[in-house]
Amino acid sequence: MPMSEPVAKSDLRQIPLTAMFAALGVVLPPVFHIFGLGVTFLPMFLPVMMGSMLVSWRYAMVLAIICPLTSWLITGMPPLVPPLLPIVMSELILTALIISILRVHLNRPVWLALITAIIVDRLFLYFLVTLLAGWFHLEPMVFSIAMVAAGIPGIILQLLVIPLALKLLQQKFPNLVKE
Repeated sequence: MPMSEPVAKSDLRQIPLTAMFAALGVVLPPVFHIFGLGVTFLPMFLPVMMGSMLVSWRYAMVLAIICPLTSWLITGMPPLVPPLLPIVMSELILTALIISILRVHLNRPVWLALITAIIVDRLFLYFLVTLLAGWFHLEPMVFSIAMVAAGIPGIILQLLVIPLALKLLQQKFPNLVKE
């Protein structure tokens, strides 16, 4: 949107939603990391995926960039070495984009958007880690499969929490969440 155009009403509603989910994306991961569950349960993905179900792709992209970057600036997590920050950021951008396009722009069901994003993310992670493993002198196949498999509990959590949370939000705020 050019700078001279006024901000649309729909944009005004998306700004606080994006800010709220970004805040959750920074606050939630340290809680999981305290108990050693961060890598396993993918806590930053929950608020980014939830927010992406509600905002346009542009705001979903902002959300996917702000969460890991702000978290890294405040907590040092995800770390730069090994290069988890760029990996997580890439995953979140891809996931947020897919979810927002499917759910917000194409009005597809929550499950379709969620499962499509999860499958594409896991494939992307596998190929990205396979590529990076060689640079760090790690066995690409074993390391890639291990990274993808480590997130299975997080995927289960996403499949349980996100549809339920969206249903609760829809009941409480019917104008916010599309059926």
